Amino acid sequence: MNVPRIINVSGIDGSGKTTVVEWLAEKLGEQGYDVDVRWLRFNHVFTKPLLAFCRLTGLTRYEYVNGIRVGYHEFYRSRVIAWLFVYLQYLDALRVRYLYLGKGAGNARKVILLDRYIYDILIDLMIDTGIENLEKTHIGKAFLRLLPEGSLVLPILRQEKKVLGARPESRVDRNFSTRFRLYENLPEKFGLSEVRNDLGLEELLNTVAEKVGVGK
Repeated sequence: MNVPRIINVSGIDGSGKTTVVEWLAEKLGEQGYDVDVRWLRFNHVFTKPLLAFCRLTGLTRYEYVNGIRVGYHEFYRSRVIAWLFVYLQYLDALRVRYLYLGKGAGNARKVILLDRYIYDILIDLMIDTGIENLEKTHIGKAFLRLLPEGSLVLPILRQEKKVLGARPESRVDRNFSTRFRLYENLPEKFGLSEVRNDLGLEELLNTVAEKVGVGK
């Protein structure tokens, strides 16, 4: 089985996705692959001016709960701001697509590992803008086309109590339940093969190794 050139690991904070990315980077490196790891959740360039504006106008704000700071983008309060943010985020994602994901296209030993990308961006956008079925819109479909053909997407899913055990600060996030539901529905909605992280690290890595085609 050939290792995909681009592997996109997706999941809610606390699901274990970063552990998977770090393990894959080490394993693939040991097997002679040239591995490039990219963390792509907050890759703001075109969106920066709008985010600054929203901070000044109160559409972006922070709350402190039991000493924990939680940030919220409330772009759903303005339809214009919500859609403007979506389109600017698309430009940021497009920039990433052509700046990073085209590299090494002719190198069979080059692997790009993405810790978050299109699906995570879409979920963040759905929460921040209140446009929950964003993937059905023209711009939502354009986002999905940014992931190069042949990429392997690994949606890491985990029981809610285990996610909260790993990231207890999420308990005070008012958006956590919605975000968790969107991630749980991700495989079925987009036809992806889920990777469960409910039975421990060994089982998780065995599943990942099988799907990627890398020896454990």
